[in-house]
Amino acid sequence: MKANSVSLDHGVRGHPAKNSTAAKLAGIVSRRWLSYVGLFVVMALGIGLDLGLAWYMMQITDTAVLKEKKAFIDLIVIGLCILLLSVTVNFFDSYLKSKVSNTLRNDLRIMTFHHMLRLPSSYFDKSHSGELLTRLTSDNQAIGQALGNTLMMLIRSPVMAVFSFIYLLSIYWPLAVVCGFIGPLTLLVGKVFGKALRENGKNVQDLVGKSTGFLQDVLSGNAVVKAFQLEQKFYGKYKAYSGRILARETKAGTLNATMQAASNGIGVSSFIIAFVLGAYFVINGKMTIGALIAFIQLLNHVTWPFTGLAGLWGSLQNALGSADRIFEVLEQRVEHTRLPESAANKEDERFVTLELDGLGFGYDDGKKMIENLSFTVEAGQMIALVGPSGAGKTTLFKLLLGLYRPTSGQIRLNGQATASMGLDRLRGFFSLVPQETYLFSGTFRENIADGRADATDEEILAAAKHAHAYDFIMKLPEGLDTEIGERGVKLSGGQKQRIAIARALLRNAPVLLLDEATAALDNKSEHLIQSALEKLMTGRTTFVIAHRLSTVQRADRILVMDNGQLAESGTHDELLAAKGLYSRLYHMQFKTQAEELG
Repeated sequence: MKANSVSLDHGVRGHPAKNSTAAKLAGIVSRRWLSYVGLFVVMALGIGLDLGLAWYMMQITDTAVLKEKKAFIDLIVIGLCILLLSVTVNFFDSYLKSKVSNTLRNDLRIMTFHHMLRLPSSYFDKSHSGELLTRLTSDNQAIGQALGNTLMMLIRSPVMAVFSFIYLLSIYWPLAVVCGFIGPLTLLVGKVFGKALRENGKNVQDLVGKSTGFLQDVLSGNAVVKAFQLEQKFYGKYKAYSGRILARETKAGTLNATMQAASNGIGVSSFIIAFVLGAYFVINGKMTIGALIAFIQLLNHVTWPFTGLAGLWGSLQNALGSADRIFEVLEQRVEHTRLPESAANKEDERFVTLELDGLGFGYDDGKKMIENLSFTVEAGQMIALVGPSGAGKTTLFKLLLGLYRPTSGQIRLNGQATASMGLDRLRGFFSLVPQETYLFSGTFRENIADGRADATDEEILAAAKHAHAYDFIMKLPEGLDTEIGERGVKLSGGQKQRIAIARALLRNAPVLLLDEATAALDNKSEHLIQSALEKLMTGRTTFVIAHRLSTVQRADRILVMDNGQLAESGTHDELLAAKGLYSRLYHMQFKTQAEELG
Protein backbone atom coordinates (compact mmCIF):
# COMPACT_ATOMS: atom_id res chain seq x y z
CA MET A 1 0.00 0.00 0.00
CA LYS A 2 1.37 3.37 -0.97
CA ALA A 3 1.66 6.09 1.62
CA ASN A 4 -0.52 8.38 -0.44
CA SER A 5 -3.37 5.89 -0.33
CA VAL A 6 -3.73 6.42 3.41
CA SER A 7 -5.15 9.86 4.06
CA LEU A 8 -6.91 11.74 6.80
CA ASP A 9 -8.73 15.06 6.94
CA HIS A 10 -6.17 16.39 9.38
CA GLY A 11 -5.89 19.65 7.54
CA VAL A 12 -3.61 20.91 4.81
CA ARG A 13 -1.74 24.21 4.89
CA GLY A 14 -3.06 25.42 8.20
CA HIS A 15 -6.63 24.11 8.21
CA PRO A 16 -6.74 21.47 10.91
CA ALA A 17 -9.79 19.27 11.23
CA LYS A 18 -12.13 20.30 14.06
CA ASN A 19 -13.52 16.83 14.76
CA SER A 20 -12.91 15.17 18.10
CA THR A 21 -10.10 12.69 18.49
CA ALA A 22 -12.61 9.83 18.59
CA ALA A 23 -14.20 11.04 15.34
CA LYS A 24 -10.80 11.18 13.63
CA LEU A 25 -10.01 7.65 14.76
CA ALA A 26 -13.42 6.56 13.47
CA GLY A 27 -12.37 7.92 10.07
CA ILE A 28 -9.30 5.69 10.14
CA VAL A 29 -11.32 2.66 11.26
CA SER A 30 -13.87 3.18 8.46
CA ARG A 31 -11.15 2.55 5.87
CA ARG A 32 -10.92 -1.03 7.12
CA TRP A 33 -14.68 -1.61 7.28
CA LEU A 34 -14.52 -5.00 5.57
CA SER A 35 -12.26 -6.41 8.30
CA TYR A 36 -14.66 -5.10 10.93
CA VAL A 37 -17.57 -6.77 9.13
CA GLY A 38 -15.71 -10.06 9.57
CA LEU A 39 -15.13 -9.27 13.24
CA PHE A 40 -18.80 -8.49 13.79
CA VAL A 41 -19.83 -11.78 12.16
CA VAL A 42 -17.42 -13.69 14.42
CA MET A 43 -18.66 -11.67 17.40
CA ALA A 44 -22.28 -12.63 16.65
CA LEU A 45 -21.31 -16.29 16.43
CA GLY A 46 -19.40 -16.02 19.71
CA ILE A 47 -22.37 -14.45 21.49
CA GLY A 48 -24.60 -17.21 20.17
CA LEU A 49 -22.20 -19.86 21.44
CA ASP A 50 -21.97 -18.25 24.90
CA LEU A 51 -25.75 -18.22 25.17
CA GLY A 52 -25.84 -21.78 23.89
CA LEU A 53 -23.33 -22.84 26.53
CA ALA A 54 -25.61 -21.47 29.28
CA TRP A 55 -28.52 -23.41 27.81
CA TYR A 56 -26.31 -26.52 27.62
CA MET A 57 -25.30 -26.21 31.30
CA MET A 58 -28.92 -25.94 32.34
CA GLN A 59 -29.96 -28.95 30.25
CA ILE A 60 -27.14 -31.29 31.29
CA THR A 61 -27.49 -30.38 34.99
CA ASP A 62 -31.24 -31.01 35.03
CA THR A 63 -30.72 -34.21 33.04
CA ALA A 64 -28.19 -35.43 35.59
CA VAL A 65 -30.51 -34.57 38.49
CA LEU A 66 -33.39 -36.45 36.78
CA LYS A 67 -31.02 -39.31 35.77
CA GLU A 68 -32.14 -39.33 32.13
CA LYS A 69 -29.34 -41.42 30.56
CA LYS A 70 -30.52 -41.28 26.92
CA ALA A 71 -30.79 -37.49 26.93
CA PHE A 72 -27.42 -37.35 28.70
CA ILE A 73 -25.69 -39.14 25.80
CA ASP A 74 -27.31 -36.76 23.27
CA LEU A 75 -26.09 -33.80 25.30
CA ILE A 76 -22.52 -35.14 25.23
CA VAL A 77 -22.61 -34.98 21.40
CA ILE A 78 -24.04 -31.46 21.54
CA GLY A 79 -21.27 -30.47 23.95
CA LEU A 80 -18.59 -31.70 21.56
CA CYS A 81 -20.16 -29.64 18.74
CA ILE A 82 -20.20 -26.53 20.95
CA LEU A 83 -16.54 -27.16 21.81
CA LEU A 84 -15.51 -27.47 18.16
CA LEU A 85 -17.41 -24.36 17.13
CA SER A 86 -16.03 -22.43 20.10
CA VAL A 87 -12.41 -23.27 19.20
CA THR A 88 -12.99 -22.24 15.58
CA VAL A 89 -14.71 -18.96 16.49
CA ASN A 90 -12.03 -18.08 19.06
CA PHE A 91 -9.30 -18.64 16.45
CA PHE A 92 -10.90 -16.32 13.91
CA ASP A 93 -11.74 -13.78 16.62
CA SER A 94 -8.11 -13.56 17.78
CA TYR A 95 -6.75 -13.66 14.22
CA LEU A 96 -9.01 -10.89 12.91
CA LYS A 97 -8.42 -8.67 15.95
CA SER A 98 -4.67 -9.04 15.52
CA LYS A 99 -4.91 -8.39 11.79
CA VAL A 100 -7.06 -5.27 12.24
CA SER A 101 -4.80 -3.95 15.00
CA ASN A 102 -1.62 -4.50 12.98
CA THR A 103 -3.11 -3.09 9.78
CA LEU A 104 -4.41 0.04 11.49
CA ARG A 105 -1.05 0.58 13.20
CA ASN A 106 0.60 0.31 9.82
CA ASP A 107 -1.90 2.76 8.28
CA LEU A 108 -1.35 5.26 11.08
CA ARG A 109 2.45 4.85 10.98
CA ILE A 110 2.52 5.50 7.24
CA MET A 111 0.10 8.40 7.55
CA THR A 112 2.09 10.03 10.34
CA PHE A 113 5.48 9.62 8.65
CA HIS A 114 4.02 10.77 5.32
CA HIS A 115 2.84 13.94 7.08
CA MET A 116 6.12 14.44 8.92
CA LEU A 117 8.01 14.37 5.62
CA ARG A 118 5.87 17.25 4.38
CA LEU A 119 6.30 19.45 7.46
CA PRO A 120 8.45 22.58 7.15
CA SER A 121 11.91 22.84 8.67
CA SER A 122 10.60 25.36 11.20
CA TYR A 123 8.55 22.61 12.86
CA PHE A 124 11.59 20.36 13.32
CA ASP A 125 13.54 23.30 14.73
CA LYS A 126 11.04 23.35 17.61
CA SER A 127 10.54 19.58 18.03
CA HIS A 128 13.01 16.98 19.25
CA SER A 129 13.43 14.04 16.88
CA GLY A 130 13.37 11.55 19.76
CA GLU A 131 10.05 12.90 21.01
CA LEU A 132 8.60 12.69 17.49
CA LEU A 133 9.88 9.12 17.29
CA THR A 134 7.58 8.07 20.14
CA ARG A 135 4.57 9.20 18.08
CA LEU A 136 5.50 6.50 15.56
CA THR A 137 6.28 3.84 18.18
CA SER A 138 4.70 3.74 21.64
CA ASP A 139 1.76 6.04 20.79
CA ASN A 140 1.09 4.08 17.63
CA GLN A 141 1.24 0.79 19.56
CA ALA A 142 -1.32 1.99 22.12
CA ILE A 143 -3.77 3.11 19.43
CA GLY A 144 -3.44 -0.14 17.49
CA GLN A 145 -4.29 -2.18 20.59
CA ALA A 146 -7.26 0.06 21.35
CA LEU A 147 -8.70 -0.13 17.82
CA GLY A 148 -8.41 -3.92 17.80
CA ASN A 149 -9.11 -5.88 20.97
CA THR A 150 -10.25 -3.01 23.23
CA LEU A 151 -12.76 -1.56 20.75
CA MET A 152 -14.31 -4.95 19.93
CA MET A 153 -14.62 -5.83 23.62
CA LEU A 154 -16.29 -2.49 24.30
CA ILE A 155 -18.84 -3.29 21.59
CA ARG A 156 -19.27 -6.99 22.34
CA SER A 157 -19.72 -6.69 26.09
CA PRO A 158 -22.86 -4.49 26.09
CA VAL A 159 -24.41 -6.51 23.24
CA MET A 160 -23.72 -9.74 25.11
CA ALA A 161 -25.14 -8.20 28.27
CA VAL A 162 -28.42 -7.28 26.54
CA PHE A 163 -28.97 -10.74 25.07
CA SER A 164 -27.93 -12.43 28.31
CA PHE A 165 -30.36 -10.28 30.28
CA ILE A 166 -33.18 -11.20 27.90
CA TYR A 167 -32.31 -14.87 28.45
CA LEU A 168 -32.24 -14.28 32.23
CA LEU A 169 -35.73 -12.84 32.04
CA SER A 170 -36.90 -15.99 30.28
CA ILE A 171 -35.38 -18.18 33.02
CA TYR A 172 -36.83 -16.29 36.01
CA TRP A 173 -37.65 -12.62 35.54
CA PRO A 174 -37.94 -11.49 39.22
CA LEU A 175 -34.33 -12.52 39.93
CA ALA A 176 -33.17 -11.01 36.64
CA VAL A 177 -34.73 -7.63 37.46
CA VAL A 178 -33.10 -7.52 40.93
CA CYS A 179 -29.64 -8.30 39.52
CA GLY A 180 -30.14 -5.97 36.57
CA PHE A 181 -30.34 -2.91 38.82
CA ILE A 182 -26.89 -3.51 40.32
CA GLY A 183 -24.65 -3.69 37.23
CA PRO A 184 -25.21 -0.18 35.80
CA LEU A 185 -23.77 1.34 38.97
CA THR A 186 -20.31 0.58 37.59
CA LEU A 187 -20.91 2.94 34.67
CA LEU A 188 -20.65 5.77 37.18
CA VAL A 189 -17.24 4.46 38.18
CA GLY A 190 -16.00 4.62 34.57
CA LYS A 191 -17.34 8.13 34.16
CA VAL A 192 -15.61 9.34 37.31
CA PHE A 193 -12.18 7.89 36.44
CA GLY A 194 -12.18 8.09 32.62
CA LYS A 195 -11.09 11.72 32.21
CA ALA A 196 -8.32 11.42 34.81
CA LEU A 197 -6.96 8.28 33.13
CA ARG A 198 -6.87 9.95 29.72
CA GLU A 199 -5.05 13.04 30.97
CA ASN A 200 -2.58 10.95 32.95
CA GLY A 201 -1.97 8.67 29.96
CA LYS A 202 -1.14 11.65 27.75
CA ASN A 203 1.25 12.99 30.40
CA VAL A 204 3.01 9.61 30.60
CA GLN A 205 3.50 9.54 26.82
CA ASP A 206 4.80 13.13 26.85
CA LEU A 207 7.39 12.19 29.47
CA VAL A 208 8.34 9.03 27.56
CA GLY A 209 8.81 11.16 24.44
CA LYS A 210 11.14 13.58 26.22
CA SER A 211 13.03 10.72 27.82
CA THR A 212 13.47 9.02 24.44
CA GLY A 213 14.81 12.25 22.96
CA PHE A 214 17.29 12.59 25.82
CA LEU A 215 18.49 8.99 25.35
CA GLN A 216 18.87 9.54 21.62
CA ASP A 217 21.10 12.56 22.27
CA VAL A 218 23.27 10.77 24.84
CA LEU A 219 23.70 7.53 22.91
CA SER A 220 24.43 9.32 19.63
CA GLY A 221 27.04 11.50 21.33
CA ASN A 222 28.65 8.77 23.41
CA ALA A 223 32.19 9.83 22.40
CA VAL A 224 31.60 13.35 23.78
CA VAL A 225 30.00 11.89 26.90
CA LYS A 226 33.11 9.83 27.61
CA ALA A 227 35.59 12.51 26.61
CA PHE A 228 34.04 15.06 28.99
CA GLN A 229 33.25 12.45 31.66
CA LEU A 230 29.54 13.26 31.61
CA GLU A 231 28.36 9.78 32.63
CA GLN A 232 27.33 10.76 36.17
CA LYS A 233 25.58 13.92 35.01
CA PHE A 234 23.50 12.19 32.34
CA TYR A 235 22.83 9.20 34.58
CA GLY A 236 21.35 11.60 37.13
CA LYS A 237 19.25 13.31 34.46
CA TYR A 238 17.89 10.01 33.18
CA LYS A 239 17.08 8.87 36.72
CA ALA A 240 15.07 12.08 37.12
CA TYR A 241 13.20 11.44 33.85
CA SER A 242 12.58 7.82 34.83
CA GLY A 243 11.39 8.89 38.28
CA ARG A 244 8.82 11.27 36.81
CA ILE A 245 7.59 8.51 34.47
CA LEU A 246 7.35 6.13 37.44
CA ALA A 247 5.32 8.68 39.41
CA ARG A 248 2.85 9.09 36.54
CA GLU A 249 2.63 5.34 35.94
CA THR A 250 2.08 4.80 39.67
CA LYS A 251 -0.74 7.32 39.56
CA ALA A 252 -2.24 5.46 36.60
CA GLY A 253 -1.95 2.20 38.53
CA THR A 254 -3.69 3.75 41.55
CA LEU A 255 -6.51 5.10 39.39
CA ASN A 256 -6.95 1.77 37.64
CA ALA A 257 -6.77 -0.20 40.92
CA THR A 258 -9.41 2.03 42.56
CA MET A 259 -11.66 1.82 39.52
CA GLN A 260 -11.28 -1.95 39.24
CA ALA A 261 -11.84 -2.48 42.98
CA ALA A 262 -15.05 -0.45 42.93
CA SER A 263 -16.28 -2.21 39.79
CA ASN A 264 -15.40 -5.69 41.06
CA GLY A 265 -17.05 -4.95 44.40
CA ILE A 266 -20.28 -4.16 42.63
CA GLY A 267 -19.91 -7.26 40.44
CA VAL A 268 -19.28 -9.62 43.37
CA SER A 269 -22.26 -8.19 45.23
CA SER A 270 -24.50 -9.02 42.28
CA PHE A 271 -23.27 -12.64 42.31
CA ILE A 272 -23.83 -13.01 46.05
CA ILE A 273 -27.35 -11.63 45.73
CA ALA A 274 -28.05 -13.93 42.76
CA PHE A 275 -26.78 -17.03 44.61
CA VAL A 276 -28.69 -16.26 47.80
CA LEU A 277 -31.97 -15.41 46.09
CA GLY A 278 -31.52 -18.20 43.52
CA ALA A 279 -31.01 -20.79 46.26
CA TYR A 280 -34.11 -19.48 47.99
CA PHE A 281 -36.14 -19.87 44.77
CA VAL A 282 -34.78 -23.41 44.24
CA ILE A 283 -35.79 -24.38 47.79
CA ASN A 284 -39.28 -23.05 47.11
CA GLY A 285 -39.57 -24.84 43.77
CA LYS A 286 -39.54 -21.66 41.66
CA MET A 287 -36.33 -22.65 39.80
CA THR A 288 -34.48 -25.86 38.95
CA ILE A 289 -30.83 -26.40 39.88
CA GLY A 290 -29.95 -26.34 36.17
CA ALA A 291 -31.78 -23.03 35.74
CA LEU A 292 -29.81 -21.54 38.66
CA ILE A 293 -26.49 -22.68 37.16
CA ALA A 294 -27.47 -21.25 33.77
CA PHE A 295 -28.56 -18.05 35.51
CA ILE A 296 -25.20 -17.65 37.25
CA GLN A 297 -23.37 -18.36 33.98
CA LEU A 298 -25.40 -15.72 32.15
CA LEU A 299 -25.15 -13.28 35.05
CA ASN A 300 -21.38 -13.29 34.48
CA HIS A 301 -22.01 -11.94 30.97
CA VAL A 302 -24.39 -9.31 32.34
CA THR A 303 -22.17 -8.04 35.16
CA TRP A 304 -18.76 -8.38 33.45
CA PRO A 305 -19.48 -5.64 30.91
CA PHE A 306 -20.08 -3.30 33.81
CA THR A 307 -17.08 -4.46 35.86
CA GLY A 308 -14.72 -5.17 32.95
CA LEU A 309 -15.80 -2.14 30.94
CA ALA A 310 -14.20 0.11 33.54
CA GLY A 311 -10.76 -1.34 32.79
CA LEU A 312 -11.39 -1.32 29.03
CA TRP A 313 -12.57 2.25 29.27
CA GLY A 314 -9.35 3.17 31.09
CA SER A 315 -7.29 1.54 28.32
CA LEU A 316 -9.29 3.39 25.70
CA GLN A 317 -8.72 6.70 27.48
CA ASN A 318 -4.96 6.06 27.56
CA ALA A 319 -5.06 5.29 23.84
CA LEU A 320 -7.01 8.48 23.17
CA GLY A 321 -4.25 10.36 24.98
CA SER A 322 -1.76 8.80 22.57
CA ALA A 323 -4.04 9.66 19.66
CA ASP A 324 -4.13 13.29 20.83
CA ARG A 325 -0.33 13.37 20.53
CA ILE A 326 -0.35 11.89 17.04
CA PHE A 327 -3.05 14.26 15.82
CA GLU A 328 -1.04 17.17 17.20
CA VAL A 329 1.48 16.26 14.48
CA LEU A 330 -1.09 15.47 11.81
CA GLU A 331 -2.73 18.87 12.27
CA GLN A 332 0.48 20.82 11.72
CA ARG A 333 0.57 22.89 8.54
CA VAL A 334 2.49 21.20 5.74
CA GLU A 335 4.61 22.75 2.99
CA HIS A 336 3.61 20.15 0.35
CA THR A 337 0.19 18.75 -0.49
CA ARG A 338 2.03 15.66 -1.77
CA LEU A 339 5.49 14.21 -1.34
CA PRO A 340 8.02 15.68 -3.80
CA GLU A 341 9.39 13.37 -6.46
CA SER A 342 12.92 12.09 -5.92
CA ALA A 343 15.59 14.20 -7.57
CA ALA A 344 16.19 13.33 -11.21
CA ASN A 345 18.33 14.82 -13.95
CA LYS A 346 16.49 17.95 -15.12
CA GLU A 347 18.37 19.21 -18.13
CA ASP A 348 15.58 21.65 -19.02
CA GLU A 349 16.01 23.74 -15.84
CA ARG A 350 18.31 26.63 -16.77
CA PHE A 351 19.52 29.19 -14.29
CA VAL A 352 19.85 32.80 -15.46
CA THR A 353 19.69 35.16 -12.48
CA LEU A 354 19.02 35.16 -8.76
CA GLU A 355 17.81 38.42 -7.20
CA LEU A 356 17.28 39.24 -3.55
CA ASP A 357 15.19 42.35 -3.02
CA GLY A 358 14.98 43.73 0.53
CA LEU A 359 15.01 40.20 1.94
CA GLY A 360 14.27 39.85 5.64
CA PHE A 361 13.77 36.92 7.97
CA GLY A 362 13.24 36.51 11.69
CA TYR A 363 12.20 33.69 14.00
CA ASP A 364 8.93 33.60 15.91
CA ASP A 365 10.65 35.03 18.98
CA GLY A 366 11.30 38.24 17.03
CA LYS A 367 15.04 37.69 16.56
CA LYS A 368 16.15 39.12 13.19
CA MET A 369 18.50 36.87 11.22
CA ILE A 370 18.38 38.54 7.80
CA GLU A 371 17.53 42.20 7.28
CA ASN A 372 17.06 44.20 4.06
CA LEU A 373 19.38 41.98 2.03
CA SER A 374 19.61 42.84 -1.69
CA PHE A 375 21.96 41.63 -4.43
CA THR A 376 21.87 39.99 -7.87
CA VAL A 377 23.82 36.96 -9.05
CA GLU A 378 24.31 36.00 -12.70
CA ALA A 379 24.69 32.49 -14.09
CA GLY A 380 28.20 31.06 -13.83
CA GLN A 381 29.38 33.29 -11.01
CA MET A 382 31.11 32.01 -7.89
CA ILE A 383 29.90 33.88 -4.82
CA ALA A 384 31.75 33.61 -1.51
CA LEU A 385 29.82 34.41 1.66
CA VAL A 386 32.04 35.70 4.45
CA GLY A 387 31.21 37.03 7.88
CA PRO A 388 31.45 36.36 11.60
CA SER A 389 29.54 33.51 13.20
CA GLY A 390 25.82 34.28 13.41
CA ALA A 391 25.95 36.74 10.50
CA GLY A 392 23.15 34.90 8.67
CA LYS A 393 25.08 32.95 6.04
CA THR A 394 23.55 29.52 6.74
CA THR A 395 20.13 31.11 7.21
CA LEU A 396 20.45 32.59 3.72
CA PHE A 397 21.00 29.11 2.29
CA LYS A 398 17.85 27.89 4.03
CA LEU A 399 15.89 30.78 2.56
CA LEU A 400 17.20 30.03 -0.93
CA LEU A 401 16.10 26.39 -0.54
CA GLY A 402 12.65 27.40 0.67
CA LEU A 403 13.23 25.79 4.08
CA TYR A 404 12.17 29.11 5.61
CA ARG A 405 9.81 31.70 4.19
CA PRO A 406 11.03 35.33 4.14
CA THR A 407 9.23 37.66 6.52
CA SER A 408 9.85 40.59 4.18
CA GLY A 409 11.13 41.23 0.66
CA GLN A 410 11.42 38.50 -1.93
CA ILE A 411 13.72 36.16 -3.82
CA ARG A 412 13.41 36.05 -7.60
CA LEU A 413 14.76 33.14 -9.62
CA ASN A 414 14.99 33.82 -13.37
CA GLY A 415 12.71 36.80 -12.75
CA GLN A 416 10.00 34.77 -10.98
CA ALA A 417 9.30 35.21 -7.28
CA THR A 418 10.18 31.95 -5.53
CA ALA A 419 7.10 32.35 -3.32
CA SER A 420 4.99 31.62 -6.42
CA MET A 421 7.06 28.56 -7.38
CA GLY A 422 6.34 25.04 -6.27
CA LEU A 423 8.95 23.87 -3.77
CA ASP A 424 9.74 20.87 -5.99
CA ARG A 425 10.76 23.15 -8.82
CA LEU A 426 12.58 25.65 -6.58
CA ARG A 427 14.71 23.02 -4.85
CA GLY A 428 15.45 21.37 -8.19
CA PHE A 429 17.72 24.34 -8.98
CA PHE A 430 20.00 23.67 -6.00
CA SER A 431 22.50 21.11 -4.80
CA LEU A 432 23.66 21.33 -1.20
CA VAL A 433 26.67 20.29 0.86
CA PRO A 434 25.51 21.27 4.38
CA GLN A 435 27.59 22.61 7.21
CA GLU A 436 27.05 19.47 9.29
CA THR A 437 27.56 16.44 7.07
CA TYR A 438 24.55 14.17 7.36
CA LEU A 439 24.62 10.68 5.91
CA PHE A 440 21.97 8.00 6.27
CA SER A 441 22.31 4.41 7.43
CA GLY A 442 22.92 2.29 4.36
CA THR A 443 25.64 1.82 1.75
CA PHE A 444 27.95 4.22 -0.07
CA ARG A 445 25.91 3.57 -3.21
CA GLU A 446 22.64 4.52 -1.55
CA ASN A 447 24.01 7.69 0.04
CA ILE A 448 25.61 9.00 -3.15
CA ALA A 449 22.53 8.03 -5.22
CA ASP A 450 20.41 10.21 -2.93
CA GLY A 451 21.71 13.02 -5.12
CA ARG A 452 19.72 11.78 -8.10
CA ALA A 453 17.21 8.95 -8.22
CA ASP A 454 17.88 7.86 -11.82
CA ALA A 455 21.69 7.78 -11.57
CA THR A 456 23.51 4.81 -13.09
CA ASP A 457 26.37 2.95 -11.41
CA GLU A 458 28.78 4.64 -13.83
CA GLU A 459 27.52 8.10 -12.79
CA ILE A 460 27.75 7.18 -9.11
CA LEU A 461 31.34 6.04 -9.56
CA ALA A 462 32.17 9.19 -11.55
CA ALA A 463 30.78 11.39 -8.77
CA ALA A 464 32.86 9.45 -6.22
CA LYS A 465 35.97 9.96 -8.33
CA HIS A 466 35.38 13.72 -8.70
CA ALA A 467 34.92 13.99 -4.91
CA HIS A 468 38.06 11.88 -4.39
CA ALA A 469 36.04 9.27 -2.50
CA TYR A 470 36.52 6.51 -5.08
CA ASP A 471 39.86 5.22 -3.82
CA PHE A 472 38.94 4.69 -0.18
CA ILE A 473 35.54 3.22 -1.15
CA MET A 474 36.97 0.68 -3.57
CA LYS A 475 39.63 -0.45 -1.09
CA LEU A 476 36.86 -1.92 1.02
CA PRO A 477 35.83 -5.54 0.28
CA GLU A 478 32.25 -4.63 -0.68
CA GLY A 479 33.08 -1.35 -2.39
CA LEU A 480 29.99 0.79 -3.05
CA ASP A 481 27.84 -1.76 -1.21
CA THR A 482 29.72 -1.29 2.08
CA GLU A 483 27.47 -0.30 5.00
CA ILE A 484 28.60 3.02 6.50
CA GLY A 485 26.84 2.67 9.87
CA GLU A 486 24.50 5.06 11.65
CA ARG A 487 25.08 8.54 10.20
CA GLY A 488 28.35 7.29 8.70
CA VAL A 489 29.86 6.41 12.07
CA LYS A 490 32.42 4.11 10.41
CA LEU A 491 33.88 6.98 8.37
CA SER A 492 36.28 9.79 9.23
CA GLY A 493 35.10 13.38 9.06
CA GLY A 494 36.89 13.94 5.77
CA GLN A 495 35.47 10.78 4.23
CA LYS A 496 31.93 11.75 5.23
CA GLN A 497 32.49 15.20 3.72
CA ARG A 498 33.62 13.70 0.42
CA ILE A 499 30.57 11.41 0.24
CA ALA A 500 28.36 14.46 0.80
CA ILE A 501 30.18 16.29 -2.00
CA ALA A 502 29.76 13.27 -4.30
CA ARG A 503 26.04 13.33 -3.55
CA ALA A 504 25.88 17.02 -4.43
CA LEU A 505 27.93 16.51 -7.61
CA LEU A 506 25.62 13.74 -8.78
CA ARG A 507 22.57 15.94 -8.40
CA ASN A 508 23.95 18.08 -11.24
CA ALA A 509 21.81 21.10 -10.30
CA PRO A 510 22.53 24.51 -11.89
CA VAL A 511 23.27 26.17 -8.52
CA LEU A 512 25.66 24.73 -5.91
CA LEU A 513 25.36 25.64 -2.23
CA LEU A 514 28.56 24.72 -0.42
CA ASP A 515 28.20 25.46 3.27
CA GLU A 516 31.78 25.24 4.61
CA ALA A 517 32.15 22.33 2.22
CA THR A 518 35.92 21.95 2.56
CA ALA A 519 36.22 22.64 6.28
CA ALA A 520 36.82 18.97 7.14
CA LEU A 521 39.46 18.32 4.43
CA ASP A 522 43.23 18.71 4.46
CA ASN A 523 44.91 21.01 1.95
CA LYS A 524 45.74 18.22 -0.50
CA SER A 525 42.16 16.90 -0.58
CA GLU A 526 40.80 20.44 -0.80
CA HIS A 527 42.98 21.16 -3.83
CA LEU A 528 41.79 17.99 -5.61
CA ILE A 529 38.14 18.69 -4.86
CA GLN A 530 38.42 22.34 -5.89
CA SER A 531 39.76 21.13 -9.23
CA ALA A 532 36.71 18.86 -9.65
CA LEU A 533 34.34 21.64 -8.56
CA GLU A 534 35.85 24.06 -11.08
CA LYS A 535 34.91 21.68 -13.89
CA LEU A 536 31.41 21.35 -12.46
CA MET A 537 31.03 25.12 -12.04
CA THR A 538 31.46 25.80 -15.75
CA GLY A 539 28.23 27.51 -16.79
CA ARG A 540 26.87 27.09 -13.27
CA THR A 541 26.55 29.27 -10.20
CA THR A 542 28.18 28.50 -6.86
CA PHE A 543 27.52 29.96 -3.42
CA VAL A 544 30.10 28.97 -0.85
CA ILE A 545 30.36 29.87 2.80
CA ALA A 546 34.11 30.41 2.76
CA HIS A 547 36.62 29.45 5.42
CA ARG A 548 39.65 29.04 3.16
CA LEU A 549 41.71 31.81 1.59
CA SER A 550 41.88 29.95 -1.72
CA THR A 551 38.09 30.03 -1.91
CA VAL A 552 37.68 33.76 -1.42
CA GLN A 553 40.53 34.57 -3.78
CA ARG A 554 38.91 32.50 -6.53
CA ALA A 555 35.41 34.00 -6.06
CA ASP A 556 33.97 36.35 -8.67
CA ARG A 557 32.40 38.30 -5.85
CA ILE A 558 32.59 38.23 -2.07
CA LEU A 559 29.51 39.11 -0.03
CA VAL A 560 30.45 40.17 3.47
CA MET A 561 27.58 39.68 5.91
CA ASP A 562 27.26 41.09 9.40
CA ASN A 563 24.21 40.86 11.70
CA GLY A 564 22.05 39.66 8.82
CA GLN A 565 22.93 42.57 6.55
CA LEU A 566 25.18 42.95 3.52
CA ALA A 567 28.11 44.93 4.92
CA GLU A 568 30.37 44.85 1.85
CA SER A 569 30.55 43.41 -1.66
CA GLY A 570 33.43 43.09 -4.07
CA THR A 571 36.51 41.09 -5.04
CA HIS A 572 39.22 40.04 -2.64
CA ASP A 573 41.57 42.87 -3.67
CA GLU A 574 38.81 45.50 -3.70
CA LEU A 575 37.65 44.62 -0.20
CA LEU A 576 41.18 44.56 1.21
CA ALA A 577 41.75 48.02 -0.21
CA ALA A 578 38.49 49.26 1.36
CA LYS A 579 39.88 48.37 4.84
CA GLY A 580 36.40 47.52 6.17
CA LEU A 581 35.00 44.45 7.86
CA TYR A 582 36.44 42.05 5.28
CA SER A 583 39.90 43.46 5.82
CA ARG A 584 39.59 42.91 9.56
CA LEU A 585 38.28 39.36 9.05
CA TYR A 586 41.11 38.66 6.61
CA HIS A 587 43.75 39.64 9.11
CA MET A 588 42.08 37.55 11.83
CA GLN A 589 41.12 34.50 9.79
CA PHE A 590 42.81 34.30 6.40
CA LYS A 591 46.21 35.96 6.83
CA THR A 592 47.69 32.98 8.68
CA GLN A 593 46.61 30.72 5.84
CA ALA A 594 48.22 33.10 3.32
CA GLU A 595 51.51 33.04 5.25
CA GLU A 596 51.41 29.23 5.41
CA LEU A 597 50.83 29.04 1.66
CA GLY A 598 53.44 31.70 0.93
